Amino acid sequence: MLHTTSIEDGEATWRMAGSRIEMESFTDYRCHATAYRIRMDGTTVDIPNGRQGSVYFGEDGARPDLALVREWFPKYWLLWDAVKAAYWDTVVPLGYSRCDTLPHPAYDHVSRDSNTEITEKVFSAGRLA
Repeated sequence: MLHTTSIEDGEATWRMAGSRIEMESFTDYRCHATAYRIRMDGTTVDIPNGRQGSVYFGEDGARPDLALVREWFPKYWLLWDAVKAAYWDTVVPLGYSRCDTLPHPAYDHVSRDSNTEITEKVFSAGRLA
């Protein structure tokens, strides 16, 4: 299942792989820079037709975990804290969402669709151009 965890300034897409949080991407809504992919070795490749402000992770099925992404992008700690809270809500559910206890609003959406299927649905609904 693919999770999209959102805060006011951005969102992160991730999935659980055993006890790991595999990061797929994140988007900073305030950033208008060209999208790019960061490989596991830290090198980057621009994605000119990608969503502005987006960073995609890994290649060939390999994805970094949350700890590595947090090291690469420490200024997004509010988003990483929200991802961690959503992860723990999935692993050990409580009677409330841990996202609700954060000092900033955070939301988590879960989908059984792949990234490609979600993007196709969004494009067909006219939400991305």
